[in-house]
Amino acid sequence: MFKPTKSLSILTFLLLMGCSNPDSVTKSTTYSTNISAPTPTTTAEATNSETLPDTIVIPGERVGSVTSNTSRQQLTKLFGEEHLTDEQVHMGEGFTQPGTRVNLDPERSFTIVWADSNRLQVQEVRNLGSDWQTPQGIRVGTTLAQLQEQLGSFEIYGFAWDYGGTVLLQGSKLAEYEQLLILRLQTAPDAAQKSPQDYQAVLGDGTFSSSNPHMGRLNLKVGEIIVQLAPNN
Repeated sequence: MFKPTKSLSILTFLLLMGCSNPDSVTKSTTYSTNISAPTPTTTAEATNSETLPDTIVIPGERVGSVTSNTSRQQLTKLFGEEHLTDEQVHMGEGFTQPGTRVNLDPERSFTIVWADSNRLQVQEVRNLGSDWQTPQGIRVGTTLAQLQEQLGSFEIYGFAWDYGGTVLLQGSKLAEYEQLLILRLQTAPDAAQKSPQDYQAVLGDGTFSSSNPHMGRLNLKVGEIIVQLAPNN
């Protein structure tokens, strides 16, 4: 009959001690408690992904999800009442119309001008943030050179009056957007100081060619975009 030897008993004892090593228990416990919970999506992130699937502007049709038939009540469903501010919008020459500001982040905010006092139909959208763009890539911040690539040669109203810097789309490559898309160029903030002669040469309600050398020295960029969605009453 087989009898265990003394050395075999000692080996068995050591193996049993190894299986009960407290360090092994500690490590196992540590791994199980270091599992982190997933980070919840914030309301703002959900709003941006759900209500702004795109920031494309199609003149005469839509600005993102807003069309001419979007009502004030539908705006609440789209963006939440907490993001809306009703106001009177300055339309030029001392006139105002009922409007609603949609306050998202600065690059995606915009202002709706209503066609009626009951706020049932959108006439136009203005004060667009820099994320909004036409299918051609025109947005707030587009330079004169970039605009010429898309439009070809075009005319611009002179500066320093209510419609100063307005681009005339008639005869350009985007003539189809005439009366539906308004682009206004702005000079660099210090243009009048750095290039006074060039600035003075393009003031007033006359029109100037986009290739006018005075325009080229003023560091012009698109500063305002207005999109018509419903005919003016």
